[in-house]
Amino acid sequence: MIIITPTHSIANEAETINNLFEEGLPLLHLRKPEIYTSKLRRLIESVDSKYHSKLVLHHNYEIASDYNINRLHFTERNRESFENILKELKTDAEMIYSASVHNMPDFNQLPLRFDYAFFSPVYNSISKPGHKSKNDLGEELNQRTSFDTKLVALGGITANNCASLLTIGFDDFALLGGFWQAENPMEEFRKCLKISNDYVR
Repeated sequence: MIIITPTHSIANEAETINNLFEEGLPLLHLRKPEIYTSKLRRLIESVDSKYHSKLVLHHNYEIASDYNINRLHFTERNRESFENILKELKTDAEMIYSASVHNMPDFNQLPLRFDYAFFSPVYNSISKPGHKSKNDLGEELNQRTSFDTKLVALGGITANNCASLLTIGFDDFALLGGFWQAENPMEEFRKCLKISNDYVR
């Protein structure tokens, strides 16, 4: 199970992130394209350093080594410059890469270097009103030929529907609006985490 941050800053965000990790969240994606690097640094520095290895950067990759972050996410746009970005980073650390895709042919063609990929939207988006699912999930999953990269469902996911995604063939799921916009975010998280942990893969 993965949680992705909102693009904008929110109240008590670092405290919430620390609480999530304290209660067992495996990974959190820092997706903050709208804030300055200095503000992103302050957010990371407000997260307990023992959890930095569970953070994933969507941008500002150059600061990863400053915080012992070894996970980088590549959107469709910045994946076009994947090799050049890696050369610029010049890091000796063992990095873990993830990606975003919106259809199965693109997922099947991902290089094996990507550990997992977000596939979205599986349901109508909560965080992006109007961003509706166009996927016939059964048909899409039948086209899957790559099983080395984990397939992570994203978009419109809540405690009410995440179990079915694991049942039909997704390897994992990620929450964005389903967590941050929930009436009780931490309770929603606990329900989803239990479903994820109880599912026998």
